Amino acid sequence: MSRRFNDLLLRQGRLIERLAGQRAALRRDFKPVARALGRIDSAVIGLRSGADYLNHHALAASAVVGFFLIFKGRTTLRWARRTFLLWQSWRVAQNAIFNPGGRVRS
Repeated sequence: MSRRFNDLLLRQGRLIERLAGQRAALRRDFKPVARALGRIDSAVIGLRSGADYLNHHALAASAVVGFFLIFKGRTTLRWARRTFLLWQSWRVAQNAIFNPGGRVRS
């Protein structure tokens, strides 16, 4: 009985080692997928927070839409570009001030 028990223990150890190797391979192989899913999650969170912002600031959103309806064409595009560049500059400044030397947050 003890020889059979020892054989079972040996088999169990080999299976555990094999499983550990398979887990390591899965972890290694799925890192790109996890990164891509993380980016998608970040985008979804950003869209949801933007929608929440628009819901809480409906007057400002309607003012922006009204601005675009009143001023058509190049003027609208010029101001949209300026606004976007100002917003990007603000984000860079926030990261530099509140996260010095750290990873850039998006």
